[in-house]
Amino acid sequence: MYHDVMVDLLSDGVSYWDGGGAFGLVPRVKWMTLLPPDDLNRVPQELRCVLIRAHGQNILVDGGVGNKPNEIIATQYEVRRPNGSLIDDLARHGLTRNDIDIVILTHLHGDHAGWATEQVGLVTTPTFPQARYYVQRQEYEDATHTNERTRNTYFAENFTPLLRENVLSLLDGPADITPGVRVVPTPGHTAGHQCVIVDTPGAPTMILGDMATYMIQFARLPWVTAYDVLPLQTIETKRYWQQWAFEQQAVLISPHDTVTPVGKLVKDKKGFLQIIPSEL
Repeated sequence: MYHDVMVDLLSDGVSYWDGGGAFGLVPRVKWMTLLPPDDLNRVPQELRCVLIRAHGQNILVDGGVGNKPNEIIATQYEVRRPNGSLIDDLARHGLTRNDIDIVILTHLHGDHAGWATEQVGLVTTPTFPQARYYVQRQEYEDATHTNERTRNTYFAENFTPLLRENVLSLLDGPADITPGVRVVPTPGHTAGHQCVIVDTPGAPTMILGDMATYMIQFARLPWVTAYDVLPLQTIETKRYWQQWAFEQQAVLISPHDTVTPVGKLVKDKKGFLQIIPSEL
């Protein structure tokens, strides 16, 4: 706890994706020693969400895959929930859907925006009825105007009901969401991707979103996923925020890393940046 700010990790389960997609052009012989794949060449990715309790408000960052039926997701990856869903994890923290005041979505891919809405009967409505939702305008535009590359990663039922119900704020660049909680554009994975920074005493906390799927991808600039729409932009984005994180000694939260969910950047004896585990 940082005075009146508390940051907790939440989970919507663990997904199993093809390792080649997760690591892109990085040769399998390099990444498999760090994250051994299963017999189907799949690697685990935590469906991590983050709860920020600040100044009397409950802020949720990202929303996993949700519970709406989705045949495309079912064919792309397997989801396992031995401890239940995000909603169950919120309950373990003493919170219900009605207790969430703000939802920040780093981007609108199906494994990050699933619980933004839920299906009740034949109607899809916001999962958190008291919340205001925040996403970059660029991200919403791209999500609602897909192409052959992106149409299987965006699912309109996750976000168009938010605009219909007038609970979605579209941002144009950096923005203060509440005192001490802000978003910054981090393009690359998608053009409208954003990260969340919590101004915690001692060192800031940065929620990476898919700027880096795994911590090692934040430490190693050329390591980007096959899913990044703008991979060269990802490298430049990481270059900037990598330097910021090292100088600030920021606490970093990964969206998918099952080994090092929280870490910090340090330099080894040769002067290369690497991630070491940290605590919130």
